[in-house]
Amino acid sequence: MQKAIIGVHESYQDTIIATLHEAGIMEIINIWDRASDISALLHEAERTPDIDRCTEELQKVTVILDALHGSHDTTPRSIREMLFPRPVPKIPVRKKDFSELCREREAVTSGADDALAIRRELESLRERIGRREITRETAGYLSPLDIDFRHLGESACLCTIPVSAPPEAWNSVQAALRDAGGDELVIATAEMRDRYIAVITTLRENREAVQKILRDRRIAVLDYDPVSGRPADVIAEIDAEIVALEEQEKALKARLTEIDDRFATPLLTVHEELGIEKVRMLSRMNFGKTNHTVFIEGWVAKKNAAACEKLCLGVTDGHAFCSFADPGDDGDVPIVYDNPPWLRPFELITTMFARPNYDEIDPTFFTAPLLIIFFALMLGDAVYGLFIVLLGALLKNGLGRVSPSMRDMSIILMVAGAATVVSGILQGGYMGDVLPRFFGIQPPFVIFNALKSPIEFLQIALIIGVLQINLGLLLAAHQNLRKKRMRLLMHEQLSWFLIQPGAAVMIFEFFGWGAPGTLLRIPAYAAALIGVALVLSDKGLLGLFDFTGFLGDWLSYARLLALALATGGIAMTVNILTQMVSGDHPVMMVAAVAVFVIGQTFNFVLQTLGAFIHSLRLQFVEFFGKFYSGGGKEFAPFFVRRDRTELQGGE
Repeated sequence: MQKAIIGVHESYQDTIIATLHEAGIMEIINIWDRASDISALLHEAERTPDIDRCTEELQKVTVILDALHGSHDTTPRSIREMLFPRPVPKIPVRKKDFSELCREREAVTSGADDALAIRRELESLRERIGRREITRETAGYLSPLDIDFRHLGESACLCTIPVSAPPEAWNSVQAALRDAGGDELVIATAEMRDRYIAVITTLRENREAVQKILRDRRIAVLDYDPVSGRPADVIAEIDAEIVALEEQEKALKARLTEIDDRFATPLLTVHEELGIEKVRMLSRMNFGKTNHTVFIEGWVAKKNAAACEKLCLGVTDGHAFCSFADPGDDGDVPIVYDNPPWLRPFELITTMFARPNYDEIDPTFFTAPLLIIFFALMLGDAVYGLFIVLLGALLKNGLGRVSPSMRDMSIILMVAGAATVVSGILQGGYMGDVLPRFFGIQPPFVIFNALKSPIEFLQIALIIGVLQINLGLLLAAHQNLRKKRMRLLMHEQLSWFLIQPGAAVMIFEFFGWGAPGTLLRIPAYAAALIGVALVLSDKGLLGLFDFTGFLGDWLSYARLLALALATGGIAMTVNILTQMVSGDHPVMMVAAVAVFVIGQTFNFVLQTLGAFIHSLRLQFVEFFGKFYSGGGKEFAPFFVRRDRTELQGGE
């Protein structure tokens, strides 16, 4: 990454902004928000009226799009549509200046602004339908009392209020009402389902006292619109009115859908173009100026520096200059991955933990193969691996077509599945022991099997573990050596390189795996003592915990064996149960098939998740813990994001 400063004559400002925006190779930073080498020599750019006008133009389109929202049902109608969404076709557009965009906006919205009135009418209609439905519900409650709605509410002398209340609350509320209204209170009640329905009539002067009692949270005052007639008549009248209102609503929706069909695409197109134009206008506030020169500061990946300079000089006819410099001690340097195409999907795994700092090694190159190997060893079933390959292929051709992260995940799944197929063949795993148990076929090409040779498998796991841990130490040593941190190099990496040969000799002698000669034993133990001294001299007695921690990290790789045993063991158990359930009767055969399918599916899902989680854990804890901290800032280029449009003919 390099710090870039671009100077350009003010007459080319809009051209170079558009060019950089489409190229997406530079992260523009605000000269005035941070310490800059040149900000003291410049003055700030003024906010132009075009920014406010662009905001207004954008808002005019937005309100129409909001009015059209929901006119078409975009919910996937099937699982196929959900898993295999169609990419949105992009509309080709040409380069336009702001005034032309404003004229285009005017032309588009003038034909579609009827949508605003229709939307307002629809909302009013829905509100009216809602009110009528509430009144209908109240009429249903009052049906047993058969009271005319024109008697409800207030008259010159009386106040009549319909309410509902649960039985356990009604007696106490009724007593309180009679105390408040005395002989001048009339209550008509009816019991409906689990509630009492009551119509309370009192003199107007007693209204406040009665309403105060009815504020009890257990009491519901029934709402209604001003109508007249008995409940049955009101219900019939409202039902007919709602049918008519729904017909009006359907007609309005049809008009809205017609407008959407005609104008949605041009509206979305001009909305996106205006949004892009607004971003470009706002970007000017990040620049510095002299009388006739505009200065742009930002970050450019070192590999793109030459292309950036060529681009700037080309679109300005040489009326620009570019300066690039290494970031030095700047701690706010953004990070951009620089991996070959085949490795880029695995950047998702590194980012899941944290992006590397600017001065750190990108671990993706080391993480990718190790993650796949660990996953394949832990799952170790060829059929399960084939299922994962198919799942990845479906994901890639479905959601992967519209989501870059899903595309990366699908590639990881396919690679992991293919590796699992190979591992399953080498371990003889085909949904457990399906081949020998049900078909009498011994799997070919078997080299090792966790169930039959667990000690051999454990040895492989521990050898892989010590290799990966030492790889982490080597990477840490490289970083410390590059930064000339010799003390850390000696105490945190060299010490463990010295300790391990002595530890290996001790383990071989303890388990009787071999008897190293004196020429090997003495130097190994001497080196180990030096390593122990380096650790203890740095951390004192607390360094003892480093020894148990290192041992724990190493033994953590035994989970490779544990997961492999779990996969094969549970699959074998399912096969045994299937064999026990099966019989000559067709019903038993169906039951056996159900046991097999459900059991193997459960094992497949459980062990796939387990293998992925534990593989990640070995990378993030045991491996990254030796050399990697992460926490880098993502490179955020000034880049136009076109979801609906595609620029034709360049800038």
